[in-house]
This record gives sequence, structure tokens and C-alpha cells, in this order.
Amino acid sequence: MLKKVLAVATVIGGLITASASSAAILSYQFDHALETTEFAQTGNLGLFDPSLGVLNSVTLTLTGQMSTMLTLTNNAAQTQTTRATATTDIFFSSSLAGLDGIMAAANPVIALSATTGFQTLAAGATVTYGPLLDSRIVIVGSPESFYLGTGNFSIGCSSISGIAITGGGGNIASSQTTQGACGATIAYDYTARTNRTPEPATLALLGLCAIGAGVARRKLA
Repeated sequence: MLKKVLAVATVIGGLITASASSAAILSYQFDHALETTEFAQTGNLGLFDPSLGVLNSVTLTLTGQMSTMLTLTNNAAQTQTTRATATTDIFFSSSLAGLDGIMAAANPVIALSATTGFQTLAAGATVTYGPLLDSRIVIVGSPESFYLGTGNFSIGCSSISGIAITGGGGNIASSQTTQGACGATIAYDYTARTNRTPEPATLALLGLCAIGAGVARRKLA
């Protein structure tokens, strides 16, 4: 009888100390305000500390946006039909060597553009268009092992902007005022390890087992 009671107590004790697991998400983010191009921006994201649990997956998202004003002047002696397209290419880099290599191979990671569409300008006319907007989101595929550690890592971005004119016979003068910005978000999907807290019913059962063990000892004595 004594051995059986003690065995039950041992099993219950094992249940109390057994570890449980739960799914969790940990994320870090930065977003920069629009700056006049050409811009160079940097932000920090957190690494994943393995002591938190088992990392299941990582999602790194990069963002870019632009806002541009275009002014076109028809210098021809006759009406001209033309189209202007503003572009902003955003190049990314990282303090993580492996991630930096992936970004370098893909650069520009984000290519933005905005157009006036075809416009008819009278002789000598000057017209301003905008703000013309564009934005993009890119998810970067990379191994989870890149992001294991403590502390932060950095992501940098820089721009190259320009304007292209279609039509007008070379008689369309243009000017461009463009702003742009970048941002990034990283989300860690992981399984966290936690210890179960004994419930009242479990504590009561454990108490009964302890009492039973005491009674068994007295009978053996």
C-alpha cells in the first residue's frame, strides 16, 4: 500500500513541475517620416533571444514610400502631348552580414514610380502635377538563424530618384520635388516555455496523497 501511494504522489509531483508550451509573437518596428530625396535613413530592430523559447519562423517586412510634385513646361511653338514619370529606387543594407548579402543582391529592393499620365500642354504652358504617390511592401526571405541573439541589428536605406519624359519632341522642360522614406518590421513566431501553476484540485489531491502516505507509514510501524 505504501509503495502505491508514494507512486501516485510522485506522478502528481511530476505533473506539477512538467513544462507547458504556448505560441507567441514578438515584433519590432520602425518607420521614418518623409524626407526630401536623396535620403539616407537607418533604424534598429530587435534580435530574438533563444532563452524566450523555440523560434518557429521569422517575417521581415520592408516598406518604402514616395510623394512627388512634377512641373512641366511646353517650350514648343505648338501644343504637345507628353507624359512624365517620377521614380524613386530604395536601396537597403543591414548590420547582419547574411541579411546584408541578400539585400545587396536584390537592390534596389523597392522601386517606386508615379506618373502624370498623358497630358496635352498648350504652347508656352507650365503645369504642376501632384502630389503623386506610391508605396511598396516587400517581405524578405532569410534563414531564422540570422536573427538569433540579444540586442539589436540595424537596417539602412537610401534613395535614387529621377524623372522620365515621354513625348513632347524634346520641348518639355521639367522639375521634380520628391520626398521618400523607408521602414521595417520583424515578427518572431515562437513557442514559449512556461511552468504550469498547480491548480487547487491538484493541490488538494497531493495533500490527500501525503496524508495517505502518513497513514501507511503508521500501519507499517
